[in-house]
Amino acid sequence: MRFDLYAEEALYGPQGFYTQHGRAGTQGGDFITSPETSTLFGGCVASYLDQVWHELKCPDPFVVVEAGSGIGSLCRDIFLSIQDCADALRYVMIERSDHQRETAFARVTESCFIDREEIPVAALKDLPVGPFVGVVLANELLDNLPPRVVRKAAEGWLELHVENGNEAWQPAENSAATMAASLAPKASPGTTLPLHVKGAVWINRAMKLLERGRILAFDYGVENSEALLDRPLGEWLRTYRGHHRAGTPYAEPGTRDITCDVAFDQLPGSPRISLQADWLVSQGIESMTEWAREQWRDAAASPDSTAVAARQVLDEAAALTSQTGLGAFLVAEWQISD
Repeated sequence: MRFDLYAEEALYGPQGFYTQHGRAGTQGGDFITSPETSTLFGGCVASYLDQVWHELKCPDPFVVVEAGSGIGSLCRDIFLSIQDCADALRYVMIERSDHQRETAFARVTESCFIDREEIPVAALKDLPVGPFVGVVLANELLDNLPPRVVRKAAEGWLELHVENGNEAWQPAENSAATMAASLAPKASPGTTLPLHVKGAVWINRAMKLLERGRILAFDYGVENSEALLDRPLGEWLRTYRGHHRAGTPYAEPGTRDITCDVAFDQLPGSPRISLQADWLVSQGIESMTEWAREQWRDAAASPDSTAVAARQVLDEAAALTSQTGLGAFLVAEWQISD
C-alpha cells in the first residue's frame, strides 16, 4: 500500500490512532502542542483575531474555523481572552475524532458559556460550507496530513509503500516523479522527500471557504523543500506515543502518531512566513507577561505563592518562544481578499 494511504488509515481509519485514543495533552496525551503548553498561546491568537477583525472592517458575524481542534484547548483560551470581536465571533471547531470533538465542545461550553442558553460555538467533523468572512486556524494540523514519500534513484524516482510492516520502494507514478523532480532537480541518488499533496489540497479547500480573511497555520517544518534533502527520512518522518518517539511507522498501525515536517513551499499561494517566537512577540506575549517579570523580580529572593505562579508563567512563555523548541515552528499566513 502506498505510504500516504497507509498512514491515513493508521491515523484516521476505524482502528486509527486518533480514532481510538491519540491526542495532545500533558496527562494521558501523546505529545504537547502550544495550547497545552500555556494559555498565553491562546491569548496571542485572540489578539491576532481582534486585529484581523478590525482589518476586515469589523464583520458580524466574524467566523473562525479551527481545524484539528483536539480537545478544545485553543478555542477555550481564545474565548477567555478575546476582546474587541467577542460579540461578533462565531467559532467552529473541526475534529475528525468523535471522542475528542465531543470532549472539546463540553470543555468549551463549561469553561466559557455555562450561563448562556445560546453559544457561538459548533463542533464538526469536516470543514463547513463557505464562503464567509473570517479566519481559518490550523495548529499542528498539516504535519498530520500524510505525505507521499519519494526517493531519488539512479534513474528517476521511487515511491514508498508499506508491505507486511516493512518499507518497500516501487517506481513512482508520473505525477509524483514530476513533482519531485521540480522540487529537487539536483537531488542525489538516495535522497528522500515528502510530497505534501494532501496538505496542498487542504489549503486550497480553506482558501475557497473565505470570501475575505486569513488562513493561519502553525507547524514544524521548513520554508523550502531543498532544506530536507540532506536529512535522513527518519529525521523528518517521525512517530510518537506517550510523549516519546515510537519507532518505525510501518508496524502496528493505529498505535502511534505519524507526523512529518512540513515543506511550506509545496503549499499553494504565497503565505507570509515567520518564526513562532517572532509571531508571538508581535502579538504581545511580552506585554502579557510583564506583570510576571515584575512579580518575580521583586520576590525572587523569598518567593510566595504569587511569585511562584509568576515564575510558571515566565517558564511557559520561554517554552513557547524557545528557538530550540516551539519557538522555532513556522507560522504561515495567507491573506484572502475579495
